[in-house]
Amino acid sequence: MSKDLEIGKKIKTIRKEKRLSQSKVVEKLIQKDINMSRETLSKIENNNRSISAIELKAISEVLNMEIGDFFDEEEPEDLVTFFRKRNFSKESLKEISKFQDMVRILLNHEKIYKGE
Repeated sequence: MSKDLEIGKKIKTIRKEKRLSQSKVVEKLIQKDINMSRETLSKIENNNRSISAIELKAISEVLNMEIGDFFDEEEPEDLVTFFRKRNFSKESLKEISKFQDMVRILLNHEKIYKGE
């Protein structure tokens, strides 16, 4: 799925969570010198139009959000998946899995030690 499509859905969801109408968001955008119609906002939210960086910045300010909140951070893949994609042997993958488990245990012990 395109990042623009995801951003449009997130704008719509956040706007609704904040109980703002499209018209109210557009009013606030106009105050920030962003000339956007309610129809244009609707198109963005419904994935029928992409959004510019300037528009996204203004919308994030209107919604009192950070721009980064509109982007998902990709989950890092685990080591086994990483090496499986590179066609390592099953035996190597087992060893990597054991190593990965040891690292997780070590990290958990560190958190316990630090009182987290």
